[in-house]
Amino acid sequence: MGSFNRRALPHLFALRKISGLPLLFLLLIFLPLADMVFQLVGDMPVIEKRKMAAKPGFQPLRPWDFAKKYEAYFNDHFGFRTQLLHYHNLLTVKCFHVSPTNKVVVGSQGWLFMARETDTRDEMDYYRSLRPFTPEEIGHWRKMLSQRRAWLARRGITYLFLVVPNKSTIYAEHLPRRIRPLRPASRLDQLLAALRQEKDFPVLDIREPLKRARARYRVYNKTDSHWNELGAYFAYEKIMAALAADFPAAARPSLEQFRIESRDRAGGDLAQMLSLQKKYFREQTIRLRPVNPAPAQVSQSKKSLGPYIREIISQCPSGELPTMLMVHDSFVHQLKPLLNPRFRRIIYVWDWGLHFFKDVIEREKPAIVIEEMAERALCDLVLENPPGLGPANAR
Repeated sequence: MGSFNRRALPHLFALRKISGLPLLFLLLIFLPLADMVFQLVGDMPVIEKRKMAAKPGFQPLRPWDFAKKYEAYFNDHFGFRTQLLHYHNLLTVKCFHVSPTNKVVVGSQGWLFMARETDTRDEMDYYRSLRPFTPEEIGHWRKMLSQRRAWLARRGITYLFLVVPNKSTIYAEHLPRRIRPLRPASRLDQLLAALRQEKDFPVLDIREPLKRARARYRVYNKTDSHWNELGAYFAYEKIMAALAADFPAAARPSLEQFRIESRDRAGGDLAQMLSLQKKYFREQTIRLRPVNPAPAQVSQSKKSLGPYIREIISQCPSGELPTMLMVHDSFVHQLKPLLNPRFRRIIYVWDWGLHFFKDVIEREKPAIVIEEMAERALCDLVLENPPGLGPANAR
């Protein structure tokens, strides 16, 4: 038997101490896989606003395609992915006060702002006036809108065009200091200047009313890209005032007809993009409750107007105003409770492309047509009119 080497004793204990490290390493490596198989923990509320990759079926004749698709699936579904995203976002926002995604800008005092909404639409680039309208682009907008107005006027239909300001337009002081306009005029300024060259073009510029109102009320959601119901109310006032010339029943409303309520809820769409809507970015949402509510029945039409286009019908027999068609985007959601009781019938067409729906107008024969769009859509929206609308100056 060999002699015992006392000098080797400390090394033997050291090996025993670290012998568990390989096992711990293997455990950490395989733990995400185990979570994928056995669902060890539930997913955290991460909203990425995109379609996640689906698990592909094995394709023996095309193994490389299968490998590529499975890699995309694994990247979207590996274990603890949502937990890692949540805590990465929380650390980035809380410690560095910046956004972990280019879709959202973190402002001051808990305000969040939309940034890169799509590849061609960035509200921060719009706010900085990086790319103003060219003369050809502004001429096209003027022509398309003038054609629509003229076609409706020949049929005795009242027309209004409404642009809802960006939150960064109304609450610019909460943007980071690094984001500043490079030019004094925005695309909306350019469009309004062009439309003023048309005789009494019925466009509603609600930027100043909203800026005056914000001295007393919060008119946009802090954690959402949209206004709240108070912001929508001041647009509603402008709509009623504009319609009063042709429809005396469109009396100017009073805020005293509503109760202003506030309640705590999870954060809005911008907080959801950061996956921090549950605790870190909560929202005091503001609601308007009518003192004397008038019931309106709302139903979804089964008629197909095109992909990603929805038609909603509101009917209120006690409404004092006639039928209206409103083509709009998501900002009208807060306007609907205010408008529905005032009109006997409203046809809402939710269309991000702001198309002109001749067939709906000829079918419904509305007395009023309102087209609404968000200011940030001026980044990339190109209006198109259907054939047969006629020249812009026809009456």
